[in-house]
Amino acid sequence: MKLHCAALAESLLESELFGHERGSFTGAVGRRDGRFFQANHGTLFLDEIGEISPAIQVKLLRFLQEREFERVGGNETISVDVRVLAATNRNLSHLVGEGKFREDLFYRLNVIEIRVPALRERPEDILRLARRFLAFFAASLGRPVPELSKEAEAMMVSYRWPGNVRELRNAIERALILWPADVISREAFPDRVASLFPVRPFVGGDFSLDDIEREHILRVTGRTGTLEEAAEILKIDTSTLWRKRKRYE
Repeated sequence: MKLHCAALAESLLESELFGHERGSFTGAVGRRDGRFFQANHGTLFLDEIGEISPAIQVKLLRFLQEREFERVGGNETISVDVRVLAATNRNLSHLVGEGKFREDLFYRLNVIEIRVPALRERPEDILRLARRFLAFFAASLGRPVPELSKEAEAMMVSYRWPGNVRELRNAIERALILWPADVISREAFPDRVASLFPVRPFVGGDFSLDDIEREHILRVTGRTGTLEEAAEILKIDTSTLWRKRKRYE
């Protein structure tokens, strides 16, 4: 069971999580069980947990600690056994530092952390996801699965996708709707994507080994703190890496 926290106002989110009693607010014509009750002996996935209000944070913390709650407008304490998974696209530790997210709730949620890297950090996944979305939307539109032109592939790998997988998915859907040909070119994509040229070299594209090496070295050195750390990742000595980076830059 899942719940998108950012899609609901505070009062509605509280009711969705904990349920409510009849007459507890305008429109509450009967008792309603919340998601925690419905997910008893199961799992509840809370998406966009970083968007919940301070008041809901307090109630969620109490539930996570004691595994019990009361419905909105009710006095009966209800105990349940629910596994809670939470996701967010925001940096919760930064929100804690800014006083926007409770530190105790952060550590209560952060028992096992799974970080999903941004799409720009795993360019090898871009074309795999793109082809999967192509097949999905082609089936929904009742048309054969088109191919991507080499230029479109290069463009997609080079683009940074600030909206991550959702942005890629929407771009593919748009391209299929606007481009009826069997091969989708870069012109089928939004201007913010299609205007990005020249493209960065990527594995499997029409680029030389020197181009691929240059791109890889600059990416690794760009995200590491020292040349020694980058050299360890690249499995070359530091002096060699220094000469290559100087030549490439």
